[in-house]
Amino acid sequence: MKRLMLCLICLCALSIYALPLVESEPDRMLDTETLNNGNVRIVTTNYGHDEDMQLNIGLKLIYKSSIWISGKKARRDALGRQLYWLTYPPSQTNNVLVYEGHPDWTPNLVAAQDTLTSVGNDGDADLYELLPAYNPLMTLNPMMGDLYALYNSQDRVLKSIMGEPAPLPFDPYNSTNFCFTIPQPGPFVTPGFTTHSSYYYDYCPFGTPGDRDYGTQSGQSTHYPLGLAVHQESYAWNLQNHDRMLINKYIVHNTNEFDTIEDLAISHYVDADIGPSSWGPELAVDDLSGYVKGQGYEFAYSRDADGDMGFSLHLVGSKLYIPEFNENSLHHAWYWRVGQGPDDKNPRTLIPTGRTSNEKYWLATGRNPNWSFYTPLRPEQDDIMEYEQPAPNDTRVLNTYFGAQPGTPGYYDTDDEGNFYQRLNLAPHETKTFYTILFVGEDLDDLKARSIAIEAFLDAGMQIDPNANLTCLPYLAPVQPQAPDTFNLRWYSYTDPDHFEVAYKEYGAPASTWNIMNFPGSVRTCSIAGFEPTTWYEFKVGSVFYTPNEVYLETETQLVNLTYSSAEEPVAVPSPRLQNYPNPFRDHTRIEYELKSPAPVAVEIYNLRGQKVRSLHQGNAPSGINLLSWDGKDEHGKACASGVYYLRVKSGDLLSNKKMLMVK
Repeated sequence: MKRLMLCLICLCALSIYALPLVESEPDRMLDTETLNNGNVRIVTTNYGHDEDMQLNIGLKLIYKSSIWISGKKARRDALGRQLYWLTYPPSQTNNVLVYEGHPDWTPNLVAAQDTLTSVGNDGDADLYELLPAYNPLMTLNPMMGDLYALYNSQDRVLKSIMGEPAPLPFDPYNSTNFCFTIPQPGPFVTPGFTTHSSYYYDYCPFGTPGDRDYGTQSGQSTHYPLGLAVHQESYAWNLQNHDRMLINKYIVHNTNEFDTIEDLAISHYVDADIGPSSWGPELAVDDLSGYVKGQGYEFAYSRDADGDMGFSLHLVGSKLYIPEFNENSLHHAWYWRVGQGPDDKNPRTLIPTGRTSNEKYWLATGRNPNWSFYTPLRPEQDDIMEYEQPAPNDTRVLNTYFGAQPGTPGYYDTDDEGNFYQRLNLAPHETKTFYTILFVGEDLDDLKARSIAIEAFLDAGMQIDPNANLTCLPYLAPVQPQAPDTFNLRWYSYTDPDHFEVAYKEYGAPASTWNIMNFPGSVRTCSIAGFEPTTWYEFKVGSVFYTPNEVYLETETQLVNLTYSSAEEPVAVPSPRLQNYPNPFRDHTRIEYELKSPAPVAVEIYNLRGQKVRSLHQGNAPSGINLLSWDGKDEHGKACASGVYYLRVKSGDLLSNKKMLMVK
């Protein structure tokens, strides 16, 4: 009972760390990797955006989020000469450009600057402008065939657990292959329990000619690069008090030799779709977004307007943070309806005269190019600290940080060394570090408290005391078979529990047959012998903490077989796809299982002792996805107690098990 109660306190989350028997090898030109702390998960990419954020698997929160980086860059000709307007302001009929040394050039001419934006994703236009070195457009460069063959499979999102494996050091200036996710021996220093590393650019580091954007609408826009190389690290912690946030750190390099990127603006774009993950388009249409400003806050948030009958009660917050510039930065946030996103498809257009045609730059620097489309989400009045859009709809949110702008107070203020300290500029070969944070709360007050804690956490360098007695959900690496009869296990934990429990049993056997071996809290590996070569086995690792009461947290079960080798073709594991949501749940949970063909099926609920509690279905079921629900009652209609239950789906020789947590 102690274990059960404290699992509830820690939200147990029934770890979603189960790994496939073979790590998939997708097309590494554009790669994804799931960042998962057992409570919140998101898919990270190596092209400037994240997608599919979920809470406890069943509740979808965010469809996509991405960074937008905007700034002003000097315009140059094909020979690299800076250009100047012969007449300023220019117009469609008077737009001659000259370079220094041209017969018409004079020192009083105004330099031509482009206001440019590079985005990880533009959801309305389906554009991607921050791409890895080895991306689909590289195939247009016939000189890159050998490099492509060598490094395409390694230019990926590199997943590291407690710093292992390590990526190559990032050097966007002197590299010859621009592939930095080649795993290196030994760990690297990282604050995250799980860290994803990725590297991408808004220009082609190999000099491939042509417009460098990707997506269904890439041919309808012209992308001019700012010259950015970005190192992204994404962090998750399966640790008490840290398991409801995901942090991305971005180190942005200005790779230009001569040009400062002036009046830089950093933006975080979020498209939230909140609701049960199996639902369709109805997820998006009833979302509400809002903003909380003030010291320690400055975050946008989204929630489901009606809660979806109790399935979608959580809020998701999105926060930008620039540590070294935070006190001098200006903030703004906007929202707009789907399909009305800002336009920068031709940022050099001279309409309207004297203004940039880059609507993304307008929004990123706190201005509105079209009041019928874009509505401020951050309250513009000084005495109003919170705002929420009045009516639910499918909206996108842009949270922006920027420095003083021309014509605004502070633009010409200098410090004792003559630096324009209120501007946000990026000199050649300099870097700027910023963070985006996605975090989950029960209500708005919970989000506020978490926002303050996140800023303190970032200011402290994301340091966690390993002796702070924080409970930690363990991570079980893929179990390795060793002939003739041994399995080798390795697991990770940020903190040392009182002890670990390694459990195993034959696949499909009752829960009462788990074999449990205890190991000290300082141990992270073990080998177990005596297994049959053709039998499938289930393995899991549990952590037992006394704080002072007993807390038990465990990994997801892995299914392994001694005859399987990672060098062989993937083995089809006998199990129908199975999930339930919400999980944990109060009194109802929706069950979804999928069959490849029509078949007799038994769907049953078992308790921790292996006793059958309820039969939900006995009989034939069609192919495809089948839906059921459980009301938390046993066969006699009596309400079951809070606790862990097993959902089992059996069809012939196929069997799937799923843990569920009922919280009352």
